Amino acid sequence: MRESKNNKVSESLRGKFGEKSRRWKGESAGYAAKHMWITKHYGRASKCSLDSSHKAKRYEWANISGEYKRDISDYIELCPSCHRKMDLKQTHCKYGHEYTEENTFINANGHRECQFCRRERRMRYAVN
Repeated sequence: MRESKNNKVSESLRGKFGEKSRRWKGESAGYAAKHMWITKHYGRASKCSLDSSHKAKRYEWANISGEYKRDISDYIELCPSCHRKMDLKQTHCKYGHEYTEENTFINANGHRECQFCRRERRMRYAVN
């Protein structure tokens, strides 16, 4: 009984990717999902667009506007060093909180995090 139901569900989802998928969130998708989408559709980043003399083991897609659109013109290929430097130039987090000495946390990966957003995220997950 259960196997036939699983087969029906599996059949109904077969070939439904992207916007046809029942899990499609569109522009409300998260940070990681949008980066994976960019990589899937445009491939891995392969150079540093700011300085072609930079040689690295890997390259990253960096968001330019902070809006994380599904649009390649909103991303740039960078080496990790240039990507971190670009991120450090930002004065506010994506929710509009200013980065100050008291409000900034550097995580294990070397990325800045807004303390307000970090606290809210932890409280949100602590409730669940």
